[in-house]
Amino acid sequence: MSSTSRTLYVGGFGSALDAHELRALFSRHGTIDQLRLVERGDASVAYVTFERDTDADRARRQIDGLQLAGRTLRVAIAK
Repeated sequence: MSSTSRTLYVGGFGSALDAHELRALFSRHGTIDQLRLVERGDASVAYVTFERDTDADRARRQIDGLQLAGRTLRVAIAK
């Protein structure tokens, strides 16, 4: 299993969520190995790496397109 299939790119949340809130949202779907928040003002992104690729896939399917604080989360397998 490559770490790429376990790592998700998360965008679209701007400054609406912090690292703690992102971890709480994604950890519902499995054990998180690492969460990296890249703050770029209103265009912040995050990379979430799960212990298992099946958990990453489930989180992607459940969270992609979710509306939070007036924003639409975008979740994809990280490249």
